[in-house]
Amino acid sequence: MLQLVTNQAAEKKIYPVDEVLSDHYGLIEGFIKSHKIRNLAESTVKKEKYFLVEWFEEQGFQGRPLYVWEAMEQNSGRKIIVDYGQSLLQSEITTHTIRSYLGILRRFFSYVLEHPLIMISPTQAVRIQDKYGVLLSQPVSEFDMPRYVYEGERMGLPMDPENLYEFYSVLRENYLGRRSEPIKERNYAMAVLAGESGLRVNELLHLEVDKDLFFESKKLQTREAKAAKGSGKRSRVTLFTPLARDTLKFYIGHGRRSLVLSSTPWVFPSKTGKKLAYASAQSALKEMIKVARANNFSVSMDLSWHWFRRFFATRFIERFPGKTAVLLELLGHMSPNTVHRYIRHSKAWIDGQIQAVLEGAETWPYIGN
Repeated sequence: MLQLVTNQAAEKKIYPVDEVLSDHYGLIEGFIKSHKIRNLAESTVKKEKYFLVEWFEEQGFQGRPLYVWEAMEQNSGRKIIVDYGQSLLQSEITTHTIRSYLGILRRFFSYVLEHPLIMISPTQAVRIQDKYGVLLSQPVSEFDMPRYVYEGERMGLPMDPENLYEFYSVLRENYLGRRSEPIKERNYAMAVLAGESGLRVNELLHLEVDKDLFFESKKLQTREAKAAKGSGKRSRVTLFTPLARDTLKFYIGHGRRSLVLSSTPWVFPSKTGKKLAYASAQSALKEMIKVARANNFSVSMDLSWHWFRRFFATRFIERFPGKTAVLLELLGHMSPNTVHRYIRHSKAWIDGQIQAVLEGAETWPYIGN
């Protein structure tokens, strides 16, 4: 069992450099491990780890990085972020990039506030403020995040596929809140499952707890499909990712149990226990979009439930570019041409791929005349 060691005096002390560096990088590693548990793309994990390590080193002085708790100190930490934000604006980089950088920092600092512990042994931990005498706070305010016109709308995208997890994060913080309501838990769980499994909204509404969710084998199935059109009404198995499983476990054990008093088979029932109506699902999504937009998250009101299916296809093929046949099966389509119409890369992703090709071209052999 983990034991918590406290220092009531909370005085600042001098510790060996190696120990301090271990504490600093240990907090970053803890944050990165949480990414892996949530099944984030490996490219995202590497990008955020690289950014955090580099950022703290760049902000450091006297040959050592800025320490996490220094960046989160109430007064000096806030000044560091303000100065950094100003430097980003002066560098004339895109607002999308500025939001990305500040977003990584804000998520990391939020993680530290929720897990403000430093391991001093495999079974013992001490609070950061007790060891280093620093009162932690979130230095990155939501008001630091610049607003911008969403360029993806010009491409017909209501939201960048790679920002799906940020969308979920905004909803957890501002839609669910600390005292979430059963209906909001249901709506949020629907959004997570839609993006993580690629199910159509009609398939989501027909899911049954005892027949379609397989937590042990980490799979879920749908038996509804598209009825008499398209692929036909046939069952298929699709992904049941760690994020989806954890979200559904919490929702079923809390929100769903409070939502209906009578017995119902549906995973996402109405307040009366009946299968949720399509119109109600649409209203729920619009409500979540409005909350996200009100909290400075760039998403178009044109975001529909079917877009989560497109996001699933896009993110899957970006992670596994050679697995089109697998994606075809997961989506329940018969033709690869249909699947390719679902894949909608963002401009930022395309620009990144172009840059990678340009950099790779520098190593191509040159054959002279």
